Amino acid sequence: MPEVDSNFSTNIPGLFIVGDLTGTPHLKFAVDSGTRVVRSMDGDPQLSADGRLPLVIIGAGVSGLAASIEAKRLGIEHRLLESGRLLETLENFPVGKPIFTCPTEMKPAGELQFPEGDLDREGLLESLHQQVKEAGVTPICARVERVVRHEGALKVICQQGESFEAMRVVIAIGRGGDHRQLGVAGEELDHVSHRMHDPAAHRGESVVVVGGGNSACETAVALADAGAAVTLSHRSDQLVRPAQHILDLVEDRRRAQQIQVEAASEVIQIDAEQVTLRTADGIRSVSASTVYTMIGREAPLAFLRRCGVKIRGEWTVRSWLGLLAVLTICTLLFHWKSAVDWFPVADWWRSQGGFPAGVDRWWAGLGGAFADSTTLAGALASSVGEAGFWYSLAYTLVILIFGIRRIRRRRTAYVKWQTWTLISIQALPLFLLPYLFLPWLGHLGYFDAGWGKTVADALFPEVQGYAPGREYWRCFGLILAWPLFFWNVFTAEPLTTWLVISLVQTFVVLPLAIRRWGKGVYCGWICSCGALAETLGDTQRHKMPHGRWTMRLNFLGQLLLVLCLLMLGTRLASWGSPDSTIGIVAARIYGGILNGMPLLSYRWTVDLFFSGILGVGLYWHFSGRTWCRFACPLAALMNIYARFSRFRIISDKKRCISCNVCTSVCHQGIDVMGFAQRGIPLEDPQCVRCSACIQECPTAVLQFGEVDADGRVIRLDRLEATARS
Repeated sequence: MPEVDSNFSTNIPGLFIVGDLTGTPHLKFAVDSGTRVVRSMDGDPQLSADGRLPLVIIGAGVSGLAASIEAKRLGIEHRLLESGRLLETLENFPVGKPIFTCPTEMKPAGELQFPEGDLDREGLLESLHQQVKEAGVTPICARVERVVRHEGALKVICQQGESFEAMRVVIAIGRGGDHRQLGVAGEELDHVSHRMHDPAAHRGESVVVVGGGNSACETAVALADAGAAVTLSHRSDQLVRPAQHILDLVEDRRRAQQIQVEAASEVIQIDAEQVTLRTADGIRSVSASTVYTMIGREAPLAFLRRCGVKIRGEWTVRSWLGLLAVLTICTLLFHWKSAVDWFPVADWWRSQGGFPAGVDRWWAGLGGAFADSTTLAGALASSVGEAGFWYSLAYTLVILIFGIRRIRRRRTAYVKWQTWTLISIQALPLFLLPYLFLPWLGHLGYFDAGWGKTVADALFPEVQGYAPGREYWRCFGLILAWPLFFWNVFTAEPLTTWLVISLVQTFVVLPLAIRRWGKGVYCGWICSCGALAETLGDTQRHKMPHGRWTMRLNFLGQLLLVLCLLMLGTRLASWGSPDSTIGIVAARIYGGILNGMPLLSYRWTVDLFFSGILGVGLYWHFSGRTWCRFACPLAALMNIYARFSRFRIISDKKRCISCNVCTSVCHQGIDVMGFAQRGIPLEDPQCVRCSACIQECPTAVLQFGEVDADGRVIRLDRLEATARS
C-alpha cells in the first residue's frame, strides 16, 4: 500500500490519495476521505496559477465522485478522469448483492450520501447516479499513465497522449489492480472466474468458492440462495475475517446444508469438472462446474511507482543509503557518549578538545552564580563537561518536543496523560535529578555528614577525579529496572542497597503492576526507551514488520535474558564465596560475558549496539520499538509476567470492518485484527498499551480493560483512548 499520512498526502507535494488505497476499504470512509481532502484545499492560494488547473481527480468511484462534488460546491475548477464506467466497482457487484454501508451510525462528510436502511446493488447505484446527475458532475474518459512533477505543478499524462497540468491531484482509483492468483494448474480454465455477475445463472450447479473474506462469503451466500450447491474453501481453521452479519448468513446456510464449508483447505488443482483440495484429512476432490476465486486484488502498485509514490515497506537504494547513514551517525554518537577501548572515538575526541571538553571551565568562567557551586547554575558546572549530560539533555528535549506533537496529533485523554507522564519521568528523575539537583545538594554539603552521607554513600559512591564527586547517575536505577539498567547490579563490589532496590523492582513491583495493568504499565508509561519510541517514533510505528518470521526474532530478547540471569547468578556466587573454586569460576564466567571480546561482550553488544545504535538507528526504517520488541531482556522477562495479567484489549466484533488499520499501526507486530475479527480479548504479552490501535480504529472496536480468571470482562478503562465513539 502507498504511504499516506493523516491528511491523505503522499511523498509527492500536491499529490493526494483517497478511498480504498488509504487502507480503509469501505464506502463511507471512501466518501469521507474524498470530501475532506478537497475541503482542505479550500482557500489555498497555491491553487491559483495561470494556465494550470487547480485540481485533477483521477477515478470516478465513490471517493472520486465525492471529491468532485465537493470541489464543484466550493467553486474549485477541476477535471474528473475515469478510464471505465462511472462507479465501476459497484457496477461489477453481483446482481442483487446486499450492500452494508458500515458503520451504520457514521455520516460521511460532504453531499454524496447513502440511503438509510437495507440496500442492494441496484438500489445503491440508482441513488448514487441520481445524486451525481443532480450535482452536475461529468467525468472525462481518460486512462492515466502517470503523474509527474513539472515546473512547480503536477502533470497528469494519459495513455491517449493527452495531458493535464494541475496544482493538486487526487488519486481515487481504489484497489483496482490485478486479481490475486492461486498459482495452481487449471486456474486459467474458462469456468474459473474472479467475479460473479448473476448468481441465478448457476441454479442447480455445483460451485466452488475459494476465499475467506467478505466477498467470498457473500458470493457463497448469493449462490446458495439462488439454488446452487456451494462449497466454500478457505485456508484458515475458522472464518474470522468477514463481518459478523455475513458470518451469520454463512452459518445459517451451512446448517441448512446449502453451503459446505471446507476449513483449513488449500486448492491444489482445478479440472474441468472438479477441484482438488488438500485438507486436514488428506486430498479430496469436489465437483465444480464453476469456480470463483475471491481472494482479493492487488493494489495498483505499478501505477503508483510510475508516479513516484512511496510504497509502504519497499526498499530502494535511497532507503539503504539512508539506513547506512543513520547507523553511522548513531555509531559515532554512542561511542562519543560511552568510551570503548577497542573503538576509542570518545578518547580521540577528547584529545582533540572536542565538545564538551572545556565546557565546564567556560561555564564557571561566566562568573557570578555560574561559578558558585552552591547555586543551581553553578552546580551544572560539574555536569556540562560530561558527554552523558548533553546526550541526556538532547534525549529529554526530543521526548518533550515530539511528545507535544504526539498529543496534538492524537488528541485523546489517554495519549495526553501517557505522554505527559513519560515527559515528566524523563525530565525529572532521569535528567534533572542526576545532573542538577543531586550535584547541587552535594555542593551544599547535604551528603557530607549525618543521614545524608549515609544515604549518599549507599546510593552514590564517591569517585576521585570525577567532576560531580559522586556517581549520581546511578539514580537512573530508580526508574530503569534491572536488567534493562544493569550497572547498579553488575558492579565490582556489591552495592547492597541498589541490589535490593533492583531485585525488588524486577521481581516484586513489576509482576504486581503487570498483573493489573499489563506490560504496558512500564513499557508504555515509565521506561525511557518507551518514551522515545512513543514520541519520536510515533509516526514510524507502521514500519514494524509483521508476520511469523519476525516472531522468530523474539528469541533474541529471551537469549539476552538468560545471559543476564547467568551473570546475576555468577556475580552473586563470586561475591558470596570469592576465594572458593565456585566463586573463582563464577567470577570468570561473569567477567567473560560482561566484558569478553570486543564485539561479543554484553557491555558493548547489548548495552551499546543493540539498545543504542540499532535501537535508535532503526527508528526511521523499522519503527521505534525494534529494541523493545526483539532484544530488551527486561521486556522478555515481562512477557512472562504478562501471561498472568488481567489486562486485555477488548474488542466488539460487530463493529469490526476488517480494515487492518489496528494491525498496521502496532509497532509491536501484533495481529490485532485477528483478535478483533473473532471478538475475543487480545492477550498478546507484547502489547505495551500505546493505544495506537484503539485510537486509529475507524469504528471504535477496541478498548482497554480487564478480565477475570474465566475471561469475562470485569472492567473497562475510564481513560478515553479512542478518538471516535
